[in-house]
Amino acid sequence: MLLDEVRGDLAGQPADALLPPPRRGLGLDWTSIDDVAPLGDGAAVAILRLSDQRDVFVPLVHDGHWRRAEPGDAMSGSGLHAEPPLLVHIINPAPELTDLDERTVDVDMSNDIRVIGESVVAKWQFVAEPGSMAGPRMVEHLAEAGFTEMPEPLATVSWHDRLVIAYSRFLPQALDGWDWMLDDVRRMLEGEAEAPTWPALLGALTGRLHAAAATPTAVVPEPVTRADLAPLARHYRQLLAADLDPQMREALAPWTERFERACASVEAATSAQVIPVHGDLHPGQFLRWRDGIAIGDFDGNPLLPAEDRGVPGPTAHDVAGLVRGLDHVAIAAARRVDDPDALEAGRRWARAARDEALTAYLGVGGVPTLDLSLLEALESLSPLHESVYSSTYLPRWRYVPLAVLRGGW
Repeated sequence: MLLDEVRGDLAGQPADALLPPPRRGLGLDWTSIDDVAPLGDGAAVAILRLSDQRDVFVPLVHDGHWRRAEPGDAMSGSGLHAEPPLLVHIINPAPELTDLDERTVDVDMSNDIRVIGESVVAKWQFVAEPGSMAGPRMVEHLAEAGFTEMPEPLATVSWHDRLVIAYSRFLPQALDGWDWMLDDVRRMLEGEAEAPTWPALLGALTGRLHAAAATPTAVVPEPVTRADLAPLARHYRQLLAADLDPQMREALAPWTERFERACASVEAATSAQVIPVHGDLHPGQFLRWRDGIAIGDFDGNPLLPAEDRGVPGPTAHDVAGLVRGLDHVAIAAARRVDDPDALEAGRRWARAARDEALTAYLGVGGVPTLDLSLLEALESLSPLHESVYSSTYLPRWRYVPLAVLRGGW
């Protein structure tokens, strides 16, 4: 029996031998292998129970014994031909994979992304959780609405409504915003280039995203609805109560009243207009590639439970992520410049860039209403989110929310 074989071969292996590189060295352990599904040709995927009670997917190959599949094993394409209990859903025809060689793309702190034959991206989901199909559903909805400024979705592989692999078309020469935006702003701060003109491009792109999201499709027949935003406010109140280290608590403390007012503003929106939104829009989601700028990664807010990440939200949620992200780019770029005045200059640029992006967003036709009071509240709550996220998942990012909290926003 396959499950018994896998359990026998993996018994005694440390968790780091089974987890993707970003998850190694974190002191994780595992307790059991609960299920295995074959992918054919000596490949499989297992569900591993971690000591923190999370279930995670592990790609496997067999070469005398079962072990974690690494990019050199060139097995990610096999998911396109998976059989039950795995379900393959084809969205668009995939290019013919004559070259199955893989390489890793180190841009995702949560999942394992591999490029197959320089033509297809396979995104292996790390956590096996219900609700994780919301992102692929959003992407399919956008594609059906005619939105093309994203990696073309090709297929998904799921297991009892839990996303295992998402396939999309590879964007040649793509860099995420934490690379290209930072470099452009750094060059500006060092006097090597003029102020970037792309904030307006990003605002307009976000507007086109929302116009498409508000278009009825067979995937989402009624995309524009109304909802009580109390659950969103509860999420931020939970962040306010998060158990953080003394340095971060001290930085957050002077702003508690502002956070409380912002939560109250969100709570007051008992019948807000909502649409399918990106949910985690920040500079890293804007990919500059050979043919322009695209938006990627529709997995939603990593601080929310998976079942809540696909819930429709106000357009202000994404717009706040966009405009606050410009400030974060400025802070990160200034850190790379040997000039004590760079931080102030960068944040001054970010304030002007915010206005440019917002003006361009509002100039796009077909965009649902942007509630400016909600935008103000969600911008106010942004440093709270960044503080909890960096403390929980990405400690090397702490300097950004700390700079915001110390300098104001």
